[in-house]
Amino acid sequence: METDIPHIDVIVRTFLQDVSAGRSHSVGARYYRVMAHLYCYLESVDADAVLGTDAGTLLAAEREFHPKGAFLRLFTAHDLVFCLPGFLDDRWLMTYPADARTQISLTDRLLHWVRHRYPDDMFYCACGIHECTVAIRRARRRLRR
Repeated sequence: METDIPHIDVIVRTFLQDVSAGRSHSVGARYYRVMAHLYCYLESVDADAVLGTDAGTLLAAEREFHPKGAFLRLFTAHDLVFCLPGFLDDRWLMTYPADARTQISLTDRLLHWVRHRYPDDMFYCACGIHECTVAIRRARRRLRR
C-alpha cells in the first residue's frame, strides 16, 4: 500500500464534507445516511473475494485486535473502487427511493472524485472503474422500473 494515499475512512469523510458543503440540512442528512450505509457495507465486504487472499488475511488479523472500522483503516482508494460495485447490488441498495437515488448518485460522484483526487492510485484499477461504472448504470435502470 502507498503511504501518501489516505485510507478509506479519511477518503469517505473528506468526500462527504466536499459534497455536503452548501447543501440543505435535509440533503446533508440523506448524504450522511448513505455514507453510513457505505461504511456498513465496507465492513461486511469479503476481502478475500474482492481484493484477494493477502488482503483478506491482513483484514482478519486487524479485526482480531480492533474489529470496528478495520476495513476502513487498512485499505485505500483503489481498494474502495474495487468494492463499490457491490454497494449497488440489490441487497445493499437502500429501500426508500430517494435514498436509493442518492446512493447511486453519490457512488458515481465518489468514483469520479477518487479518480481525480488520486490518479496515481487509479493506474491499477481500470477494470474496477469499469465494473463500478457498469454497476451504476444497472442500478439506475433497476431504480427506474
